[in-house]
Amino acid sequence: MEALMSLVQRNSKVFRRDKTQVFFSLLSVIIVIVLYAVFLQKMQVDAIERITVATPELITMVNEWLVAGLLSMIAVTTTLGAYGIAIKDQETKAQADFLTAPLSRATIQMSYVLNALIIGSVFSFIALIGCEIFIVATGGKLLSLEHFVQVLGILFLSVLLASVFNLFLSLFVSTQNAFSTLGTIVGTVLGFLCGVYVPLGALPGFAQNLIMYFPISHTTVLLRNTFMESSIANVFKDVPASYVEDYKINFGIVYELQGNILSTSTSIIVIVGTILVLAIVSILLFKRKYK
Repeated sequence: MEALMSLVQRNSKVFRRDKTQVFFSLLSVIIVIVLYAVFLQKMQVDAIERITVATPELITMVNEWLVAGLLSMIAVTTTLGAYGIAIKDQETKAQADFLTAPLSRATIQMSYVLNALIIGSVFSFIALIGCEIFIVATGGKLLSLEHFVQVLGILFLSVLLASVFNLFLSLFVSTQNAFSTLGTIVGTVLGFLCGVYVPLGALPGFAQNLIMYFPISHTTVLLRNTFMESSIANVFKDVPASYVEDYKINFGIVYELQGNILSTSTSIIVIVGTILVLAIVSILLFKRKYK
């Protein structure tokens, strides 16, 4: 256990020392913020103004929609960046040096996984605090204690899912160039698959289904429901329920699959089930790779 913790500390220091790696881990999030400032916010506000009067609560609600998407993306990009250390160690033969000590490959691999979990959790918590400051600074209110605890729980699930998802992907690459390409691909498509770049209702049917079947997008849905619960009630208090439901479906606040609205418990089951499946498959792939 002491050796494992020492490796985790070493991996954490290596990640924090590489400022470029940290920057690229957050690049896709920065892109979303720019897109939001340029047109995403206005597009959503214009759509809502067709059915209700614009109020300060409306801007808060739209900002919360963005914040939920950013938090789900940060969990993925930061944990993926953390696995870059494993690829670098593999390519530079540093892992071979570790194996000269009384360490197993499983212990070394576990240190990368724990490091990814820690980095993802720390960045997600810092991002949550930053997002709360942003919401308040733009006229909104802090989350209630109950909702804050719920968000923390969702973020933990999000980081755990992102960690095993990126572990699975990283087992297929062995060079830093290949990992860089992987990071570019993930960063590019993540915003679409989490329904952040383009609202769900603006996409064709096959793309909507692809997003709804993408497990990580369910963390976005859970976060949006928690962040936006109060503001949706305030903004749409005088609007027919059918219009509110259409808004939630079109902007990915709830998922409608085959005519049924997916419940919160369904999204949690999808997330937990995916974590278990990916963890088992990753273990099998790891054993096969190093047998």
